[in-house]
Amino acid sequence: MNDYTKIGFVKAFAISPGVPQSARVLEVPRPEPGPSQVLVRVLEVGICGTDSEINCGLYGEAPPGEEFLILGHEVLGALDNGDLVVPMVRRPCGRCRHCGSGSQDMCDSGTFTERGIKAVHGGLCEYIVEDPSMLIAVPPAMRAYAVLLEPMSVVAKGLRHAQLIQKRLEWGPRRALVVGAGPIGLLATLTLRMLGWEVVTAARRSGDSEKGRLVRSVGAAYHSVAEAPLSELVRGAGAFDFIFEASGSAQAAFDSIHVLAANGVLCLTSVTGGTAAQSVPIDRINCDLVLGNKLIFGTVNAGLVDFTEGLAYFERIEKAYPGKLQSLLTGRVSFENAQTMFEIQKSGIKTVFTID
Repeated sequence: MNDYTKIGFVKAFAISPGVPQSARVLEVPRPEPGPSQVLVRVLEVGICGTDSEINCGLYGEAPPGEEFLILGHEVLGALDNGDLVVPMVRRPCGRCRHCGSGSQDMCDSGTFTERGIKAVHGGLCEYIVEDPSMLIAVPPAMRAYAVLLEPMSVVAKGLRHAQLIQKRLEWGPRRALVVGAGPIGLLATLTLRMLGWEVVTAARRSGDSEKGRLVRSVGAAYHSVAEAPLSELVRGAGAFDFIFEASGSAQAAFDSIHVLAANGVLCLTSVTGGTAAQSVPIDRINCDLVLGNKLIFGTVNAGLVDFTEGLAYFERIEKAYPGKLQSLLTGRVSFENAQTMFEIQKSGIKTVFTID
């Protein structure tokens, strides 16, 4: 057994990029901050589908000169003085104008890096070092659910961009569809309901599942695609002005196009690894988009403005629906049972890896 208590070494959970099911606990040197960095003690790390796909070998890139990648991009940590912080995921490329202006989430050079995903070690480690400009300060009152800030920032970015896009017209959205009831989909449901939207959330599990009950508890409707296809949703109240897709399924993303209303906007957030091919009705999709002035856009992990907006949404959601944010955290693992985390994640909503 490795001696993880040796001075100068810490525990980490890492994979070998491109090697399926290679996740394991490692002993790595404790990171030391450079002149412009701070040491962050990791408290919790949220586990998501991206981590699972990296462990399946679908993508993921080790830092230069390394043979492994430490997982974990949904990180909650603490500074030496006890202040809570969440690091942003994407690091600027240093080349494009977006990264130069602090919008590295909109990098157009393709040479960005991402903590726990691409060329930067993640937070499934006892300590990380970070540039202070990449850290988001979190109020102590949000400690119980602050590990959700990274996925919350994705929701905030998607909504902000949809609203910016829809300035192209006099937009009076009435109905929203959230496709997927994972953590991001449920955070989108909570946010849209808090903002007063009529919301339907569609996912695979049955209506009497934990997710279905949570959706209905905040006044949204729940639709099980295992019981009826998405197309059934438009037979009654009609198509949707805004669709927020967070299903993890490219097929579900394309299916949702057919329930988008004229002048509607569809936000895609799923990163789907692999090379699966499906037949799609390209003529119908083309006509729907053109004749209906419909728009589809993709969004990825967020920048400073959206992490900040995510904190504001947290405050409003907690006030409107006390305890609902914390209820998304349904499973916990640690280094002692780290190998079980992907299985636990399949059955719950959000599994959290507890480091502290």
